[in-house]
Amino acid sequence: MTQAVLDYEKIRKLRDEGWKLARIANELDTTKGAVSKALKKMGRAVTVAAIDAAPKYERKRDVATDHLLYLCDKARSELQWIEDSVPPSTTEDYRAWQDQKLKFAGEMRKLIAAIADVGYKLFQTEEVREILEIIDQEVGHESPECQKRIRNRIQQRRALRFPAQFD
Repeated sequence: MTQAVLDYEKIRKLRDEGWKLARIANELDTTKGAVSKALKKMGRAVTVAAIDAAPKYERKRDVATDHLLYLCDKARSELQWIEDSVPPSTTEDYRAWQDQKLKFAGEMRKLIAAIADVGYKLFQTEEVREILEIIDQEVGHESPECQKRIRNRIQQRRALRFPAQFD
């Protein structure tokens, strides 16, 4: 690695694209420290501890949303099937059909409650992500010692809250 004049605009662009310090340093044939100093000079301190996991959680949110939509579609098609298969009201099958419809309605209520609960949690996740982005931006204005203390506290809290890592 050589001691060269750094292209601040390229550093800013790569960082905005989500590149990590090491990758930027490799791309520009310099050190992580030089990239970090350049970012700090531009007023773009290197604080990513608060939202490192955000993309992973966003992917999980998207998967959960897809599952909810699938469940809603399945429930809709099952309900349509029940409605389409109404036997004549004069037969014994009609009573069995009514019982089945009542049981299905109970299951639908449970599903709707679960969908509402997951939807609310997804909304909360989005709110937390936005708050963490604000915190991350504001922490960048603090001293390196303060940034380090904040990062450590966030990591400790995350370790307590999410001791197991899931992919």
